[in-house]
Amino acid sequence: MTCVHKFFGHSAHLRECKGLLPAWEAKTLIVGTFNPEQSWHPKNTAKYYYGRSRNYLWKILPLFANEGSISHQDVPTQLAFLQRNKIALTDLLISINDADFTIPEHQNRIQTVLDSQIEMFNEFTWNTNHVLEYIKENRIEVVYFTKLGKANQLNVSPNSFEWQIRKIEDLCHELKIPSFRLHTPSGQGLGKGKPKKNKLIRKWFLENGGDHFPFLFQKFSLKQFPFIE
Repeated sequence: MTCVHKFFGHSAHLRECKGLLPAWEAKTLIVGTFNPEQSWHPKNTAKYYYGRSRNYLWKILPLFANEGSISHQDVPTQLAFLQRNKIALTDLLISINDADFTIPEHQNRIQTVLDSQIEMFNEFTWNTNHVLEYIKENRIEVVYFTKLGKANQLNVSPNSFEWQIRKIEDLCHELKIPSFRLHTPSGQGLGKGKPKKNKLIRKWFLENGGDHFPFLFQKFSLKQFPFIE
């Protein structure tokens, strides 16, 4: 039984094979990895991209545009924010095709929601070529990945998220479109200090290209987001 992305074919997305891409005009493209469908991960309560309660994206992304944080379950407000600011969200993987629901190990891998566990499968339908087309066909000004990955690793498997990221980065380089890798919006690996939300904002802005967000508020200042180590 194939495990399909939970938001593939969403009503706000393009049709058919491009069902992980939004149907509205975008200048900013933010690319993630994978979100398994409910039947494979019953505890997955996300209603849209980055919708898990422990994910900071909806808490911090609107702040760069001088707007208020959005509830992780308030999809209408999320979509309105994205459309208003011409931001597109998508993921790299459409489906895991050799996932077998009768094998507990397969269920366990998927329910970890860890990219390293997903990459242990062998047969995938990647969204990468559709993303490449989307970049070419739209007025994308900058591309972000919500995964730091392994940019310095030499030997990378084609069936890996790193390989797919590099394909998109190569096109961006060819088209002279800036691309950046954001520290994961889950906040994992940020280290000590508080509030973690502010530390992530500062990291995105100072180290991960957040200062290039096309929707960045002109008077945005890190002074609004103090942080204590």
